[in-house]
Amino acid sequence: MSNLWITPEELGVYAETEFAYEAAKAASYLMWSLSGRKYSGVTTVTERYVCATLSYRYGPSVRNNKAELVLGDIYNIPYTDMDSYTAVTSDGLSPQSRLRLRGRPVTKIHSIRNRSGVVIDENSYYLVDHSTIQATSGSRWTPCDVEVTYTYGVEPPTLGKLAARTLAFEFCKLWNGDDDCMLPQRVTSVSRQGVSYTILDSQEFIDDMRTGLYVVDMFLKSVNPDKARARARVFTPDVPRARRYTPKALKLAASGMDMVVTAGGTGTVDIALEDINALFLVEDLGWSPYIIVRNYAESASVTLDDVVSLSDPTPVTRTVTNKSLTSNVATLTTSVAHGLYHGATVVISGVDATFNGTYTVDNVPSSTTFTYSKTAANVASTASSGTVTAATDDRAEIVVDYDDVLKTLGKVDPGTYDLYAQRTVGSTVETTYIASGNISISLASSLVSAYTLG
Repeated sequence: MSNLWITPEELGVYAETEFAYEAAKAASYLMWSLSGRKYSGVTTVTERYVCATLSYRYGPSVRNNKAELVLGDIYNIPYTDMDSYTAVTSDGLSPQSRLRLRGRPVTKIHSIRNRSGVVIDENSYYLVDHSTIQATSGSRWTPCDVEVTYTYGVEPPTLGKLAARTLAFEFCKLWNGDDDCMLPQRVTSVSRQGVSYTILDSQEFIDDMRTGLYVVDMFLKSVNPDKARARARVFTPDVPRARRYTPKALKLAASGMDMVVTAGGTGTVDIALEDINALFLVEDLGWSPYIIVRNYAESASVTLDDVVSLSDPTPVTRTVTNKSLTSNVATLTTSVAHGLYHGATVVISGVDATFNGTYTVDNVPSSTTFTYSKTAANVASTASSGTVTAATDDRAEIVVDYDDVLKTLGKVDPGTYDLYAQRTVGSTVETTYIASGNISISLASSLVSAYTLG
């Protein structure tokens, strides 16, 4: 069940009670279950569908495919190697251009974003059988690494909503201790001719999947006369089924060393050497830093050289060419690349009394602009002079390419990486461990995935 049949606000005098939501949820669940699970309610979700491994990707049988049993399901797997994003891009007629959504029946596709965060043209796909997104003929589209916002479910009929509200009312009365609660009581006391005795009701209506409430049972009798416990389903092996996988939690405690590699791009970590006790990298000669990336299960690893660069600690002075201040955020532009980073301390002089001083860099919009906080009246963008000086502290920047770690990490679970340094002294090779961090692959930096829980 994915949605409420009624809302707590529909419960009248009980709408503001502490158990209004629980009553609405309990009544909705019981009505959904007792009616044969036909009316799930309607909900809108945003879900991400990532590229599955080769074993999961293909559905319909085609020539030269082979059938394999994977985690209890049979998949038709091509003999050819098609385990990349571009390889599964098709002309809209191939099974690889279909995407079966998790929630069904689907009533509306609101948007689809590709792995770069771009919304796909709605004319390049259409909905099939209230479950599957199909690319239009002639379009190049792939279900690999996309984020879909859609609405699915079955709206309960009016009588069903009335029945659910009636049942929720009675739950509220029961939990509130009201004497006029109409829910059937199993124990009944009877007094006749001076003799009192207790009858224990067998409540056979429960076995008949009824509640003992007239309005509720009238609805259940009309929509589920055969007492079905689940709605009928039709399954076909010829439609590929998408799978949603929840990544494992980070293996290491979150820290400033953590890195996210954008699909098709890079991942970057910039950290002060002092913070990781690695000042020896610039104070001593001959050290060459490198990293080792491992997957979550530590069953695969890759060593990456030339991905760690050390900053030049020489103080840098740049000429200011433009200034502006909006909503207490000052922006300065330099004549050439300034080399600054978030958190750097800068000394500004020769601009004017408003901008001059010592500040901390808040943001670096481009290689020649940077911002910092300054509480003052707005200043329109205008040409300026002056200088900005920053003593760039000793830092290490780690830049990892997507293609270098894809085969090791995979696209779902996070992995880890270790930072090492090595040097040769005479005939001896010295290796020292420095620090570790989490590393994972993201669909696209411009996307923030949201999931609506059922």
